[in-house]
Order: sequence, then structure tokens, then C-alpha cells
Amino acid sequence: MKAVIKLSSMGDIIHSLVVLPKLKEKVAFFVDSSFKGILEYNPYIQEIISVPLRAAKKERSLFFKTYKELKNYKFDEVYDLQGLLKSALVGKIVSKTLIGYKNPREKIASFFYDKKIKSRSDVAIKRYMELFGFEDDEYLINHPKLLFYREKEFDFLSKNRKNVVFIIGASWECKKTPIEVWIELGRYLKNENIIIPVSSESEENEANKIADEINAHVVKLNLNDLKALISSSDMLIGNDTGPSFIAWANNINNIILYGCTYNNKIFENRYSKSIEVQKGKIDKRLNVMDKMDVKKIIGKIDEF
Repeated sequence: MKAVIKLSSMGDIIHSLVVLPKLKEKVAFFVDSSFKGILEYNPYIQEIISVPLRAAKKERSLFFKTYKELKNYKFDEVYDLQGLLKSALVGKIVSKTLIGYKNPREKIASFFYDKKIKSRSDVAIKRYMELFGFEDDEYLINHPKLLFYREKEFDFLSKNRKNVVFIIGASWECKKTPIEVWIELGRYLKNENIIIPVSSESEENEANKIADEINAHVVKLNLNDLKALISSSDMLIGNDTGPSFIAWANNINNIILYGCTYNNKIFENRYSKSIEVQKGKIDKRLNVMDKMDVKKIIGKIDEF
């Protein structure tokens, strides 16, 4: 059996799944324990192997325990889709042959690879395909469903209005669209059913401020239910963050808003649109999302 390694983060893990339907066999998937839920119920995965590296930063004893557990695995071929030192080290422990990039994100990672593939693309999903020797842009534009879940019914979903999900959070402040923009979008979509999933107290506070101005449902969900909700919706508008790409993965209409990051993760297609604030060289120190043009977002909404 082959194995793949993509430890983090949620969005990157979701993007990497695009290779799995192209493979002729199920794979084992090494992922940080924090993100195991995003992979559950996936028919392309034989086994999900959790690696608690994030938790080990707080509890050092987990490093040795994790090393001992990883020694129990040995796969003929392991593909390191992450290209970092930590993923290469995990791969070296569990593989007979470790395959990675000749030009990984962290150069030291290539020292551990038995087979090195040079990546030519700047687009994340193309890079993942290149590691397996695939080149198929048409497939990347028209990929099948990539995320799966246990079915869930939500009483706040509407049967006679479009259900629109707002993803307002992000891991970096410079990725976050201002509350005022979400309120304007909510007013434009006043005839639709708006849902705002949240995962933290600060996100919930911001979502409640938006909901005070528009008619919206603020909900806390686990990963399974988040996948189910987004896959049952009609449209998602979200910052460049993991949950937003659930819509891309399952071919739900989506608009991704980019501030201090590039739109170089996926290909746009009939389901996926994007708006970038910064052009040219990206400066992650600049918080430019206050320049997000609501009219441009509305224009993208009207394209669907």
C-alpha cells in the first residue's frame, strides 16, 4: 500500500486530496491529529494515521511516544506532499522509499528523500499532481467530490431560499475581511438564508455583530457537520482559510477572498471564483482587507 503525508493545515490537506481519485488504489494518509476529522469517511483512504505534532509542542513527551508508534509502520512508497522537515522525518521513519520534491518548501527536507521530483508549477494542486507524475489540467478544473461525511440534517437550512455560508474567520488577521463588508453582503443577500459557522469565541463575537445587522444564523459545528453543511449549501463566500475550500472540494459555488496571500492554491472553474486585493508581490505584513471591494464580490455572486 502507498501512503501520503500532508500533516497540515486544513486548506492544504483539502487541496492535496485532489490526487487521490487518480490513484488506482486506496492509500494510508498521515495527518496531524488536529485535522483527522477532515479526512474521515473518505472512500479513497484505507487508513488515517494521526500524528500529534501540534499537541507535542505543548507536551514534549508525545514526541518519543509518537516516534515509537510510527516505527510500527513501513510502507513501500510514501509521498511527502508537504515538503517540510517534519513531514520528511515522519516519512523516513515509515517508508521503504520516500518520494518528495527536489525543490521542497524547506530545502533540508530533500536530504531525506530516496526519490526526488522537480515541481514546475506555482499552483498547489498542480504541485501535488506532479509528485505522482500526473499532468491533467482538465481533471483539475472538473475534479470529482473530494470530501465525505456522515449525513446530517440542519433545521436552520431553508428549502425555499438559497443557503449562503459566510466563512469570516482566518488564521492570520491579514486574511480577514472586515465585518462591515460582511454586513453589506448580507444586506445584498437579504432574501437568502445566511449561515455563519464559527469555531472560537472571538469568531462568535464577530459573527454576532454581523447577525445583529442582518438576518443570519450563527452556528458552532464539528468538522463532520461543517463538511455536511457546506456541501448542502448553495454558495459559500469566505476568506482564504481551510473551511472555505470545503466548497471547492465538493463543487459548491464559492468565492474566495484573498488579502495577504496569493490565489495560487486551486484553478478557478464554474464553481470557484476569487477576488485578490494585493497585486504583484505580496506583503504579509500589510492588512489590506479593508480595501476589499463589495461591488466586486457582488459581481462574482451574480456570475453564478
